[in-house]
Formats: sequence, structure tokens, C-alpha cells
Amino acid sequence: MTSIQPKRLGKYILLDKLAVGGMAELYRALITGVQGFEKLIAIKKILPHLATEEELITSFIDEAKLAALLHHQNIVQIYDFGSLDDSYFIAMEYLFGKDCRIITNRAKEKNQPIELEYALFIVSRICAGLDYAHNLKDFQGKPLNIIHRDISPQNILITFEGDVKIVDFGIAKAASQNTMTQMGMIKGKVAYMSPEQAAGKKIDNRSDIFSCGIILYELVTGNRMCSGDTLHILSNVRNVEFTKPEEAQKGLPDKLLRIIYKALEKDPERRYQSCNDMLTDIEECLYENGMRPTVQGLAKYLRTLFSTEIKAEEEHMRKISSLGLGEQQKESAPAAAADISAPEISSPPEESPPAPLADSDEPKTEGNYTAATKAAKTKKTIVVTVMAGLFVLIGIIAVMNRGKESHPPVEGAIVKKQPVTQAKTIVAAKKLPGGEMYKKAMAALKAKRYADAASLFEKILRRNPSLQDNIASPFSKALVGEAGKKSIKAAIVLLNRAAGIDPNSTKAYFQLGMLFMKQKNYPQAIVSFKKVINLDPKSSDALFDLGFIYAVTKDYARAEGMYAQVVKLAPKYLDEALYNLALVQNKLGKRKKCVANLKRAAKINPKNKLVRKYLKEMQPPRRP
Repeated sequence: MTSIQPKRLGKYILLDKLAVGGMAELYRALITGVQGFEKLIAIKKILPHLATEEELITSFIDEAKLAALLHHQNIVQIYDFGSLDDSYFIAMEYLFGKDCRIITNRAKEKNQPIELEYALFIVSRICAGLDYAHNLKDFQGKPLNIIHRDISPQNILITFEGDVKIVDFGIAKAASQNTMTQMGMIKGKVAYMSPEQAAGKKIDNRSDIFSCGIILYELVTGNRMCSGDTLHILSNVRNVEFTKPEEAQKGLPDKLLRIIYKALEKDPERRYQSCNDMLTDIEECLYENGMRPTVQGLAKYLRTLFSTEIKAEEEHMRKISSLGLGEQQKESAPAAAADISAPEISSPPEESPPAPLADSDEPKTEGNYTAATKAAKTKKTIVVTVMAGLFVLIGIIAVMNRGKESHPPVEGAIVKKQPVTQAKTIVAAKKLPGGEMYKKAMAALKAKRYADAASLFEKILRRNPSLQDNIASPFSKALVGEAGKKSIKAAIVLLNRAAGIDPNSTKAYFQLGMLFMKQKNYPQAIVSFKKVINLDPKSSDALFDLGFIYAVTKDYARAEGMYAQVVKLAPKYLDEALYNLALVQNKLGKRKKCVANLKRAAKINPKNKLVRKYLKEMQPPRRP
């Protein structure tokens, strides 16, 4: 346990120490202002005894300058850089979560390995952040050619809200920086280096891609790619020697294996040439294997792994925050009260005491840092098969005729309106950077010029990725609208993008389900319709289509359950739902229920020829 008295550092109040490294110490802190303004942040402060070390100071300043240029949702945000009392510091985003090393260790302890879809999701976010950094330009438009050089589990933080963040650009370099690493000098964690980095050769962005490949390998197999003493690891890395992923973990998809092997090519020329290329393949792998990971699903997994620590940390935060405010009040109090000191407090139990943040392969901090996003958890798909015959007729009703006629409601039943998905509150255009562009995008969306609207929203996000939550709903609507004018394949790509931007878009998931049904790709359709139902449990359309899929794949019990739920919701096409329910009940041997539902359907809509015909077959006239 560590203890500390809150203390001032300029406009910041240092609450408690999170970790100590070979060069700097990390504090949890508050920034305060007028009218009770306060924000929780992290302060990285150079160690006092190193304040006169010129080379280290220059390196620290380089890190601050470089990190300040980076504004991306998957990179920790830098707020401020300064010097007080002969000590330099960096103020940055505080992330409440754990690093990847701690997460994988805990997953092993609890025998709850990271699911494949979330392993891919984590690496996809790392790729997104790195691709942004690799392609960043200065204010004159000149490429900065940034290389992180230390992509490792300890430098990937995942918050308890499911956000993935790259941290510690401490040894990262931009081509324009004056302080250059000497040729042959190795910096970074050996087990996560590229072969060229381990050999002390000149490196470029493809070195970071190799490191991403190692993290992907370890997340999907659950094993370290390189282990042993430092010299043994160094030799394995230089020669790219490791256990094949398909041997370390059985049943990995072929597409995933190709991604791993390509990322881990010894020759950089044969490796992925950009993180965006690797990201594209990962997204295709997720899509081809029916996986739809979400931020909320990842958050739920982490909260399960660290439930005890989260409670302790939240309690600790309440204590130190109140002490921080006490410190602020004390400093603003009359001089006579200035000698009143704040009580000493202790931090919550740690997995291990704070240890130096040296360039080793073991975790050195608890990775407690903060952020937020939102989404919904996906369900696993079930594999189904197709049948012909009678249920083709159900398909025609389900897809072509549903809701076209207005039928009178069943006597005594309440006809419920279709639930309407509420759009997110959108920040007023005048409050958004690039407000004029936002206005143009909304005008294009209103005029149903979906391609124009999507293009404008894309430009807004490129300029300021942090606005994604603000424009997610209209951007998603633009993509859904554009998808309606494309081929099935192109539409699926657009709708997947729409769902990624706004995970609460029932329209995007529903349209995906319909397209997958057209392709008879029923496993994917099931995933999409289930997503709709998770977001809107009263979506009779999604329930109806799920019933159809289960029916044509002979899963009659599930089909009965879906159609029964539709009947309870009493939509305008209630007679059609009753008809399909009757069909599956007959298949299940429930003849009486089948006939009763057919009679009910005929009463609701006497014009439904299919109902009358089937009822006649089920009730042949008695012979005299």
C-alpha cells in the first residue's frame, strides 16, 4: 500500500502516486478551476534526482511535444506540458482500467480467456491508433513519420468502459526530432520487437506492425510468443522463431492465421505495409466469421474479471477526491489556517507494490487510467441449414407481403405501435468545430443525398475523431441510406460501417439481417436480428424474421417462440404471424393450437387466402 498527502503542482492537485519508473513517476491528480470546476487527470513527472540530466530532460520534452500532436480515440490524450520547481511534467488523460498484460494474467487465473472476437477487436483498435500516428503530418503538411517502437501489452490500456488506448510514446520518434537513437542501440521490450529492431537496424512503421502481430498472436493463443531469458528471446525475435499459432490454439480461422503470419513476416517488404491494411483484414475476418464485438461487451468482460478491484478503486477515489477538494479549500483559506495539514490516506489493495517502470517484459503498474464509449454486446450465432417446400411460402410472406395491408385488430387485443428508436441528442452545429460542414451534412441527410452526407460526416471525423459520439446517429443514418442504393456486397460493407459508428442503430442491424437473408446466409442474419432485439426487445419485424429463419432451418421450437412473441406484440400483420405460428406448431405435432391460431388469423383478416386454404386442409369437411 502507498500513502500520500495531496499536494499542489501549479493548477493541479496531486492525489496519489500510481507508479514509479526509471525516469518518471505517475500521479493521479485533479485540475481545478472557478465555480467548482474539476477534472481527474494523470500527471507524469520527471524524478527529482534526474532534473539535471540533460539527455533525459530532452527525451522527456520530445515525448511531450510528440504526444501533444496526437488526437485520436485510441491514443491517450495529452492536455498540458510544463515545468515547476525545476521539474518537468506532462498532464494527460486519466484512464480507469488495466493494461493488456494484467488482463491476460487475470484471465488465466480465473480461467476466463478473452474471446476471439474481442482479441481481434483490441488489435483492430491498436491498428487504428497506430495508423493515425504513422500518417500524421505537421502544421506545414510534412509527414512526421512517427514510430511508437514500444508496442507491447503494458502499453495497451483497456478501460472498464471498453476503450482501447495506446500509451507511453516515451521512446517514440518522429523523423523531425533532433534527438536520434544511435544506430545499434536497442530500445523497447525485447519480446515485442521486430527482427530489425532487435538487430539494432533502422526501422519504420512496419516495425510497429510486427509488434501488433505479436500481441494478436498472444491474445488469440493465450500464450507468450517468445519466452525465456533475454538472450534466448532476442535470438527468437531476430530469427522469428515461435510455435505456430494453429498448434498453440486449435480451431483458429484460416483468415486469422493468414493475418498473423503476414504481420509476423521477417522481411518488412512481405509484411503489411500499413496498419490500415492489417485493420482491413481484421475487420473482414470478423465479418466472415459472424463476429460482432462491441465496446460494451468488452467492458462487461473486464468488469467481470476485476469486479473486486473496481469496487475498491471507486471507494478509494471517493476518499482521495474529497481530500483533493479539501486541499483546494485549504489553499484558498485565510493565512491563519494555512498550517492545517490534510490527513494521510492509503491507496486500495494492489496486486503488487508499485515497481519501477523499466524496459522489461513484466507489468509494472496497475494500469489505472479513464475514458468512455458505448455499444451493445453481441450474441453467439447458431449454425443452421436450409429447407425447401412449404416454408418458402412463409419466406414470401415474411419478406414481401408483411405489413403492406392494414388489417383490423383482433377483438380484445391491443394493437401496439411499432417501437421507434430514439435518435441520440446531437450537439448543435454552432458548438461543433467545423460547424458549417456539419450543417451541410445535416442538410444533405434531410434531402436524402446520403452519399454527400456520409462524405461530409467522414471529413468532420477526420478533422476531429473525438466528435464521433456527437455525430454517430446522423452519420449512421447517412450510411444506411446510401446502402439502399448499392449492390448487396457494397451495402453490407456500408451497413457494417454504420453499425460500427453507431452501435445503437437498429436500422443498420435490421437491414444487415435482411441482406443476409437474401443471401441465405442465415447464421449472419441471426446475429444481426438478435442485435436488433437486444436494442429493441419489441421489434416485431426482427422477431418475425428470426422465426422465419428458424422455420426454414427446421428449428421449429425456436421458430414457435419467435412467432409467439410477435403475436403478443400484435402488429398490423398479426394474421401473417398467426399463420406462420400455426405452420410450425403443426410441424411440432400441436394440431389443436395450429387450428386455433388459423381460426384467429382468419377472423382478423378474412381476405387472407393462404390462411383460409390451410385451415381448410387442417379441417376437412365431415362426411355425411
